[in-house]
Amino acid sequence: MTIRLRKDWLLALSLLGGVLTTSSASALPPTVPSVPAAPTVPDECADLRNSRAWSSAKAAGESRVTSVWKSAAVKQDLDKLSDALPGVLDSLEQYLVSLTGGSDPTPYIQCRAQGYTEGFVYRLNVLFNECVLDGADWGQFSADLYCRLSAELGGLAADTLFVRAPVGLCGNMFEVTCEETYRFVGSEGNYSVDPLVSAYLESNGVTLEPYPGCAAYTDNEYLEAFEGALHNDCTYQIEE
Repeated sequence: MTIRLRKDWLLALSLLGGVLTTSSASALPPTVPSVPAAPTVPDECADLRNSRAWSSAKAAGESRVTSVWKSAAVKQDLDKLSDALPGVLDSLEQYLVSLTGGSDPTPYIQCRAQGYTEGFVYRLNVLFNECVLDGADWGQFSADLYCRLSAELGGLAADTLFVRAPVGLCGNMFEVTCEETYRFVGSEGNYSVDPLVSAYLESNGVTLEPYPGCAAYTDNEYLEAFEGALHNDCTYQIEE
């Protein structure tokens, strides 16, 4: 996975000469502040047990990034942390897979996964003083996670691992880019990415990586699970 620090989507659009359709424009959230506000407990985790799960996991996610930041390999150097991001995200994926314990995620596990990831992303944003992951980054990551869990569990039920995209991902055009990336990855490349998104990715040297063997988990009996995961993973939320 190639991680790029935040790009200005509006500038990219103007350089590409892109024209947004009405449907695309409706998917565009407002521009996000350079460092988004700290995430708060989502409504889906509002009851006492699940809110505690979210909060403790959020603290653990922040702590994990801090430990990498202070490690001998990174030495509190932003350039070294940037170089280490693919490996850091691999460790996040490993943790999230381990949370499921080989079973479909319960609401409690969902809230732990959500909290850990939001703490993880928020701490990265604070260190870089800007949002770090855009729609392509998160679309690739979350689609990979969906495909891996589907393969390991023999298909996912309608309950997905995330209740929303983590707070603090990069703003303009996030949802449409995430969704286009997600469909391409999950379909094993048998999906035509929107030309505007494709042009942006090409202009930034981004190559999406299809997940081998995932297409079977995106259609027929798994269509509902795939569409539900895509919706939850790519739905943008801004903390006020």
